[in-house]
Amino acid sequence: MQNSHTTPLLRNDLKEFLIRLGKIFSNISILALLLCFSGILSFAATAFILLIGFVVIILSVGTIFVIVPNYFDILMSTSEVSAKISAFFLENFYIFASIAIVGAVLSLILLLLDKRNKHIARIVISSVVIAIVIITIIVVATEVI
Repeated sequence: MQNSHTTPLLRNDLKEFLIRLGKIFSNISILALLLCFSGILSFAATAFILLIGFVVIILSVGTIFVIVPNYFDILMSTSEVSAKISAFFLENFYIFASIAIVGAVLSLILLLLDKRNKHIARIVISSVVIAIVIITIIVVATEVI
């Protein structure tokens, strides 16, 4: 008798848990997508650091070397650190991409199973994450970047 009374409660709790789990997987896929783009965009950041450094040299007409005697060494060490960060993100790109795709697919499955509420925004975001990651994988695999 007690089993039949508590069974619907357990099913509702399980459904709520799966919905929350779907939202968590959606958030994880978004974070992994950002980590994928960090690898690509960090190369642009390295170039931007060098560009700003050379612009400072040109605008100061070389007086920056008098003000900061080891300016060029500081600029090069900063770009080296940025290059190491870029290399880390690019080495682990496929790991971040796979986490993004798996998280988005699991999120889609769990959120589509909910019959009471339509999670349209999360479903669209997860679908867009999958599409963007697949396009990014193709771009990185063809070595365009």
